[in-house]
Amino acid sequence: MIRSMTGYGQADSAPDESIRFKVEMRSVNHRYLDVSIRMPREIQSLEDRVRRSVQKRVSRGRVDVFINWKLDSADAVSVTVDRGLVLAYQQALTEMSEVCSLDEKPGLDLLSRFPDVLRVEKEQTDADEIWQQLEPVLLRAIDGLLSQRREEGERLAADFRKRLDAVEETSKQVEKRAPSVVEEYRNKLQDRLNEYLGQAEMDPARVLTEAAVFADRSNVTEELVRLASHLTAFRETLQTEEPVGRKLDFLTQELFREINTIGSKANDYEIASLVVNMKTELEKIREQVQNIE
Repeated sequence: MIRSMTGYGQADSAPDESIRFKVEMRSVNHRYLDVSIRMPREIQSLEDRVRRSVQKRVSRGRVDVFINWKLDSADAVSVTVDRGLVLAYQQALTEMSEVCSLDEKPGLDLLSRFPDVLRVEKEQTDADEIWQQLEPVLLRAIDGLLSQRREEGERLAADFRKRLDAVEETSKQVEKRAPSVVEEYRNKLQDRLNEYLGQAEMDPARVLTEAAVFADRSNVTEELVRLASHLTAFRETLQTEEPVGRKLDFLTQELFREINTIGSKANDYEIASLVVNMKTELEKIREQVQNIE
């Protein structure tokens, strides 16, 4: 079944994990596959692994991946004192006290307020260990994204079939109407000649020749046959599991080509009206095909 390029997926780590990840993924239509990843700076080294995981499962669309994490373990961070900076602050404050003739000395409470005296750092964790916890969450988010894309694809496929049926039914009306066009042209031609020539003798062979030329020029049998073939190919493609967006786009263009040719050759108001109806349905198909993976 075809898949849409629009979808959303999300997954979270289990509550008891030491590192809790939240992964969100959004995708929209795009000519190629474009993966954009936003993740904490501390785990940027895993970006290539994340990208490859997405590329294995998704073939087209712009995919935005958002990864957040939370460390629950107190051992995951360390607090250190910048000894040199503390001594420099202390010396400066002591000098200020002497200049101002004050007995007050800088205390711990005051010194700890100065910037960069205390450094809070996240301890480096092995990238492979982090990936072991991130990968399952990422894969569940991808599964959710693909599930939603399949559901949207099923809805689009149902709409395509309905519109293809409408085009096919209208093409049958064109096929039924086409023979009458030549007969009507022959009768109108003969009536005009009778009107212009009056009682003068008229060559029936000339009328038949003109009608035959018109019939050949306005014959749309080949176009109708090709149109039916493209409709069949389109329906069969909808059943394919592989990405078929580009193929459906090509078939849509071919359907437009045949319908436009029918409209230009038929030289008949009723057929022209039927052609407009087919093009209306096909235009709606073309809009939606752009969103197929």
